[in-house]
Amino acid sequence: MSTFAHPASSWQVSERLRLREFLPADVDDLVRMHQDAKVCAQLIDDYPLHEPDVAALFVDRIRLLYKECPGAGIWCAERRLPPDTETLLQARTAVACGELPEASLAFLEQPAWKFCGWFNLMRVPHAPQDVEIGARLTSDAWGSALVLDGGEWLLRHAFDHLGHERVFGYCDPANRSAIHTLRALGFASQRCISYDGEPAVEFTIDCTHWKRWQLLPRRQRQRHVLSDSKCAPDCAN
Repeated sequence: MSTFAHPASSWQVSERLRLREFLPADVDDLVRMHQDAKVCAQLIDDYPLHEPDVAALFVDRIRLLYKECPGAGIWCAERRLPPDTETLLQARTAVACGELPEASLAFLEQPAWKFCGWFNLMRVPHAPQDVEIGARLTSDAWGSALVLDGGEWLLRHAFDHLGHERVFGYCDPANRSAIHTLRALGFASQRCISYDGEPAVEFTIDCTHWKRWQLLPRRQRQRHVLSDSKCAPDCAN
């Protein structure tokens, strides 16, 4: 496994997504996300992050993890919000009339960044030599393809920077969205297992397949997944 120097605390993953280390100021956003029943409906853990004290402890432990396990972690995700069109129009008119300095307009033209969940790369509990990727997004970020932006970054991080030969993913058998996402990232489903006492589907991808998969345009990868008749194992029994 290659050596790895822990990078800066913030990464621009794509034009619309960036990741950074969690801060104590993020506790309120974590609590609000986990108060959303839609977010929690198909989680395979029952950590009560809707409780402020638990969320605060969670962030403290994550921040320790950054130091104890360089390269691994759970990172705060933020999505880009474009400037408000009406506000910009008014500001440009004000600048043209000399009522507003150009520096103020430049400030308004900068995008805002809004909390939208997390992405994680962690040791597999029952196989600590391996790592698993995961994501948990606020419901207003669903369907935006942000999960693919972040997932691709996690895989590059695991394979290119950390030197892993394979990566795992786990999800609730009923979570069709998560299953589709993992397959769109190039994962193949393997088997049904018990994860933290709950049924889960185990997925895996190896470095060789990932490098080939990345050569295809994203739309082609997604079409391939939609046209493929393969599905996740039936974990009902």
